[in-house]
Amino acid sequence: MNHDKTAKTNYLAATLDKHALLAKQQKPRVIFLGGSNVAFGLDSSLIGRRLNRNPVNMGLHAAVGLEYMLNEVEASLVEGDIVVISFEYEQFSSPLPDIPERLYTVIENRPQNLQFVPWYYAPIMLDKGQLYLGGVIRTAINSVLGTYEIDRVYQRSNLNEIGDATINNTESGRDLTQIKGKLTVNDDSVQTAITILNEFNQSAIQKGAKIYYSYPSLLDSVFRDNAVAIRRIDDQLKKSLDFPLLDDPKDMAFSKEYFFDSEYHLNHKGAKVRSEFISKQLSRRLAESIDTNNGS
Repeated sequence: MNHDKTAKTNYLAATLDKHALLAKQQKPRVIFLGGSNVAFGLDSSLIGRRLNRNPVNMGLHAAVGLEYMLNEVEASLVEGDIVVISFEYEQFSSPLPDIPERLYTVIENRPQNLQFVPWYYAPIMLDKGQLYLGGVIRTAINSVLGTYEIDRVYQRSNLNEIGDATINNTESGRDLTQIKGKLTVNDDSVQTAITILNEFNQSAIQKGAKIYYSYPSLLDSVFRDNAVAIRRIDDQLKKSLDFPLLDDPKDMAFSKEYFFDSEYHLNHKGAKVRSEFISKQLSRRLAESIDTNNGS
């Protein structure tokens, strides 16, 4: 298996399918935006049916960075679009890509995505470029030697035509009780993220789109371990975000029976529960918006 074939079949190559869907999906649309908690945590078709809208799940990987993910969608917004943003909590620690090598892979698969990379990513992208190149070389060598191991979960083919993961109806075998992630944020880092989000909202308003924020699904034990940091994020969002929150962090904290292979990745059962909740919240918000407009 050569590098080109590997790149086009891996999970991050799904950027090709997601952008193709974003370009062709008919109005009225509901667009979901975020990292892999969105890819692995929603039944987008269910929400689409509840709202009578055509869904687009743009969620892929949090490591590409907050502003990059927003930029992917911004230029494609049209009047009447509903966008639900759900970013992993780490996005409020730093606006920079967490693992730049992932972004290199995304751009390799779809070079047009380079236009979405903010200018201030450049130093870290250049600094980490050697790691990406090293990965390419290792893949090529392992392919020649016949020792390349295909990740059966993180494959492009494991996302459906709407962009939702389908592999999470199986058991991952990972012991989720061992996950102890530690979240560190400060007021400045949270405000930086909020400023970027509010700028995106202003652009969306000009295009006639409506933006909502929903907290990411999170394993309840990890939620408890990071309660202070999450509360700080929530307080700042409620104070400074220019568009509505659909829920509270605790609404999206689920027990391990609802998770697949990480603290952010729901299984099918969890995705359905979360999607029903978001559907109800969105329906209520949209009805309130119609009532307000009719009353004005």
